[in-house]
Order: sequence, then structure tokens, then C-alpha cells
Amino acid sequence: MTLSLRASIDICAPAEPIFALLCSPERLPAWNTSVETARSADGATEVGLGSRAIFTGRLLGQRLESETEVVGFDPPRLFATRAIRGPRLHTTFQVEPLPEGTSRVVVEVTGDVPGGRLGGMLAEGFLRSELVASLQRLRTMCEQEVPSV
Repeated sequence: MTLSLRASIDICAPAEPIFALLCSPERLPAWNTSVETARSADGATEVGLGSRAIFTGRLLGQRLESETEVVGFDPPRLFATRAIRGPRLHTTFQVEPLPEGTSRVVVEVTGDVPGGRLGGMLAEGFLRSELVASLQRLRTMCEQEVPSV
């Protein structure tokens, strides 16, 4: 089944620190509720096109490991990855500056999920709730770490 999710959230912080947090694999478990561990695949400290990261997490109770590659990178506005191992998902983050130091983060997740129609429906519901919870955590982190404008 093909999955297509979209969610957005407004954050009281400028685009730059939000983008930096989105692009830091080591900080991903702090805000992404689906990720337990994350690291750069090659130990690189800079993220850019072609960078890879390895993640572990749980999906519907099963422990999964995946590897992603950065396929879109335009700081501080666009960060996109595609899975090259694990669930075949493509994720795009767009950070849109808004007035008064606020930003909107728009996330799109697309791809194929295994398990036929029933498995896909279960995965979609689970991933939708995880996406919303993750964005709320991201907002909390960003608003705590960045002084108000």
C-alpha cells in the first residue's frame, strides 16, 4: 500500500535553528517519537546532499533499522531524505519563515508500506499519530532552546 502523510506545525523560532535540529541525526531521538537511536553512517559531522544516517526504532511493535540518504538540502528551507534500507519512505521537511521570528514546518512522508491493505492502514494510522507527536516535541525543543524574538 502506498502511504502519503502531510502535517505542519508553527514554531516560535527562526528557521535556521529549526533546520539545524532537523538535520542533526544525533538529536533525532530527542524529538522523533519513532526513533530510538540515530547516527551518521560514516561518522561525518556535516550533513549535506548524499549524507547517510542509520536509525533504529519501532514500528507497530517491531524493532527496525533503516538507513537514509539526504536527497534534498537547501538550508534553512528544505531537507529531504529517502530510505535506502528499511521501510522505503521518502521524507521532506520544508521550513517556511513567518512574521515575527516564527516558522512553519511542513512534513511530507510518502512510500510503500508492507502488509497489504490491512497492514498499510495500520501503519498509516500509527505513523500519522507518531508524526503529529514528533512535531509537537520538535516545537517544544525549539521554543525552549531558542530565545523569544
